[in-house]
Amino acid sequence: MKSILIIRLGLFLFLLHPMAFANIHPVVSLNGYWKFNIGDHISWAEKGFDDSDWDQIKAPDSWENQGYVGYNGYAWYRKSITIPGDAQQMQLYLSLDRIDDVNEVYFNGTRIGQTGGFPPKFETAYNIQVVYPIPSHLIQYDGNNTIAIRVYDDGEEGGLVGTELKLGYDENTQLLALNLSGNWKFSFYYTLSCLKPDFNDSEWDDILVPATWESQGYNNYDGQACYRKTFTLDNTLKDRALYFIGGKIDDKDQVFINGKLIGSTEKMYKTALGNSFWGDWQIRRAYPIPEGLLNYSGKNTVVVLVDDHGGMGGIFEGPVGLMTEEQYQQYEDKYDTEVWFPFKKFVKSLFPD
Repeated sequence: MKSILIIRLGLFLFLLHPMAFANIHPVVSLNGYWKFNIGDHISWAEKGFDDSDWDQIKAPDSWENQGYVGYNGYAWYRKSITIPGDAQQMQLYLSLDRIDDVNEVYFNGTRIGQTGGFPPKFETAYNIQVVYPIPSHLIQYDGNNTIAIRVYDDGEEGGLVGTELKLGYDENTQLLALNLSGNWKFSFYYTLSCLKPDFNDSEWDDILVPATWESQGYNNYDGQACYRKTFTLDNTLKDRALYFIGGKIDDKDQVFINGKLIGSTEKMYKTALGNSFWGDWQIRRAYPIPEGLLNYSGKNTVVVLVDDHGGMGGIFEGPVGLMTEEQYQQYEDKYDTEVWFPFKKFVKSLFPD
């Protein structure tokens, strides 16, 4: 009876489970009026484009609810914002919730992400939460910044149809002793020599972490890839137990530091963060770093091998970096209830044996 109840409750909560991306703390709210125009032209992505004669509609909400009844096709949203200078030390993200059906997002005229496929290879992404990291060099702090969103709707409701739009940072990065989000080296085509700390990855692509590789132009790729990042350490962390935190990775991973394997997806299964009830892609990776492995007088290299089985791929949600044991305990306590299903502790209280 107990097992049947748990299975039924698990299936019920599975239907309710929000497959959310990063827990974004807002710096600038993007709810409200946006400039809006139906049609499609690449010049509408430019920061300096004159959109003064465009319509204004509220977002989030479908454009059908705001006078564009029955319209299916291309449309653009534009919004100008000011980002405070005190956010300069943070990795900032655009969190746009759901966009129906396909989107391509530009920040100050530069493309920063895409979800779904535009015609003629249409692929809807209406049910995927849209979160894109913003390259720091694109941001004008305490100045004017422009967000432009290209949308294609294939039918029914269209546009920015979620519940909250914001620009902000992943609040979990506050638990990191060293934040490794940002630019990494990346390749689908690699040999195992890439595990060596002295491997030359200068000809590899640059990719932002965390974010799916699909959102950065690598569409419809399923398979293996390699991420590399070089970092240095503050001596204040010397002789302290440290963890590599890999965020969420779709689907499986192996993590190497200075050429040594420190963890893989399967090693997470029996940890407080590692129940795979939702699938491997929802496990928060956290691997203890063996004593003596890190170099405090020079460079260190972390390599993440990823095997994507379908859908999205890559290191797609943070935090990503190093934590002390104390920071890791806070992180574990925060997400322990996530690994089974919501109300895990409540269920355990009902069945203490």
